[in-house]
Amino acid sequence: MVDALAETYGAFFIGVLFATFFQGVLTVQAYIYYENFPRDHISLKSLVAIVWLIDLIHLVLITQSCYHYLIHSWGDNAALLVSTQALDLHLVFVGLASVICQLFFLSRIWRFSQKNWILTGILGIPCVLIFVLEVFISVEISRTPNVAAFSEYTGEVLSVFALAASVDVAIAVILVWYLQQGKTSFERILAVADLIVYLATPRTFVFIAMHFSMGRMYTNAFLATLNSRRKLRQVLDGGGANIGPPTDGSMGPSFFAGMQMTNNTTTSGELTTQRSGRDEKDQEEGNSTL
Repeated sequence: MVDALAETYGAFFIGVLFATFFQGVLTVQAYIYYENFPRDHISLKSLVAIVWLIDLIHLVLITQSCYHYLIHSWGDNAALLVSTQALDLHLVFVGLASVICQLFFLSRIWRFSQKNWILTGILGIPCVLIFVLEVFISVEISRTPNVAAFSEYTGEVLSVFALAASVDVAIAVILVWYLQQGKTSFERILAVADLIVYLATPRTFVFIAMHFSMGRMYTNAFLATLNSRRKLRQVLDGGGANIGPPTDGSMGPSFFAGMQMTNNTTTSGELTTQRSGRDEKDQEEGNSTL
C-alpha cells in the first residue's frame, strides 16, 4: 500500500511542488517583461497576462486536488480512487496554455518564413489537435470519475505526448534554421520524457506529475523569448552579446537603484537618444510579433 501511494499520490504531490516552482519562475519573467517593455502593443501585453492567469488557474486546480486527496480524504482509501472535477479540468488548462504558446511560435515562423502559410498550417494542425485531445480526455474522464479509468485512454495520452514532442522538435528546428542560433527547448524534452515515463509506468501518476509542468514549460519559453528580444537582435545584427551590466536600463530602474554608473565617453544626450531608439525598436518588434 505504501509503495502504491508513493508511485501515485506521492508523485502527484511532487508534481504540484514543481508546478508551483515553475509558476514562480513565470511570475518573475512576467514582471521583467512588463518592466522592460512598457511600450509593447496592448495585445501582446494582454497575451502575457492571459497565459500567466491560465497557469495560475491550473495551479489552483491541481493544488485543490492535492489537498483533497492528501488532507481532506486522509485515511479514506476509497476516496483515493475517485477523480475530482478539478483534476479532470486541469487537462484543459494545460492544453490551452500549450496551444497558445505554440501558436505564438508559429506566428514567428510565419513571419520569418515570409508568410509561408503552407508550412505554418502543417505545423498548426497538430497543435490544435493536441488541444482537442486534451479536452476530449478531460470530458471522458469526468464522465467516469474513477482513477482506474485513466488507463482506458492510453491511445489518446500517447497521441498527445507523441504529437507534442514531434511538433516541438519541428518548431525548434525551423526557428533555429531562420534565426541561425540554437537554443535548448526544454518543453520538447519534457514531452519526450512524459511519453517515456507513461510507456514505462502507465499505472502510476509519475507521468501526470510531469504533465503538471508541461504547460509552464511553454509559457516560460514564451516569456523568455519576449524578454530576450534585445539580446537576440544584437546577435542577429552582428553586434555580439554584451556580457557586462546593461547601461540602457534594460533590467528596469529598480534593479540598479542606488548604483552609480558613469561613462566618460558618452554624454547624457547620447544616452537618451540610444535608449529612445532601443525602445522604439522594441515597440516595433512587439507590435509585429502577433
